[in-house]
Amino acid sequence: MELKKCPSKFETRPQSNAMQSLLSAEYSADITGADIVLAGIPFDLAVTNRSGTRFGPRYMRKTHFWRGLACDPDLDILIADQLKIVDCGDFELQRGYLTEGFEKITQQTKKILDAGAVPVIVGGDHSITFPELRAYAEKYGKMALIHFDSHLDTGIQSDPARDYYTHGNPFSSAIKQGYIDGSHVIQLGIRGGFRNREEQAEYTKQTGREFILARDLHYMSYEEIGERIRKKVGDMPVFVTFDIDFLDPAYAPGTGTPVVGGFSVHDAVMMLEAALPGLDIKGADMVEVMPYYDPGEVTLNSAQTVLQKMVTLIARELILKK
Repeated sequence: MELKKCPSKFETRPQSNAMQSLLSAEYSADITGADIVLAGIPFDLAVTNRSGTRFGPRYMRKTHFWRGLACDPDLDILIADQLKIVDCGDFELQRGYLTEGFEKITQQTKKILDAGAVPVIVGGDHSITFPELRAYAEKYGKMALIHFDSHLDTGIQSDPARDYYTHGNPFSSAIKQGYIDGSHVIQLGIRGGFRNREEQAEYTKQTGREFILARDLHYMSYEEIGERIRKKVGDMPVFVTFDIDFLDPAYAPGTGTPVVGGFSVHDAVMMLEAALPGLDIKGADMVEVMPYYDPGEVTLNSAQTVLQKMVTLIARELILKK
């Protein structure tokens, strides 16, 4: 199917629905025939600092945000009448039970995948990516991973049992369990975590993962960043995970562990535009949005803009494949 361009003028104004939804998508528990399914995972039992990201999905539905699901003027892509994109609501979870919650996340992610749709999930803390990846591995085998974050959320040496129960190392666990291929993992925007360049080199040698520290990423062009990501991922099925603390606290103060020296919203969307076209994206998530530390809805607007860009770029690939 060919891509359609944005109309010069919309005939009607965008209207919000009675049920507030992610990106103001159609709200429906029936995902039959859907191409992209948005969902929330209100889960934060594995935080390492501030709690409260379980309220992230509800917060992300707070305002009427239509740009992108109708048309993305930056990319000049109209997707409104070419794909079925729905918000199916939040995953059902029994609060207070971490291992049971992980199992429920896996099963409900798998339900979306089995329906033939691409899941785009809003968290929640970053531990939710681990049970999500388990569902993807059951469907597609080992996945490649594109990880935007200020923290590695992984380590050279780690205890699988501890990894399973804590937020600190979800990706170490995912690699050890065979959910992702460590040689096709790239982590971007990392701030701190290494004492020197030798330690960084040792990390890469032992894990096979590629990472780009924020101090280096700031000096790279968007095109170079996109090329590095695409080279690392190759033609593997890929999952994209975006921790909102990849952005500088000036753009995203409402998060669990903010770290200065990060990136602007413009940086983030330009990196996504440079990296994602042409990749075999099977799913994505955005995590760590925390409403109670977000004065003026700064984080909300930033997160919605980045989420919209991720959905638009995923939609672009689906349209071209039809």
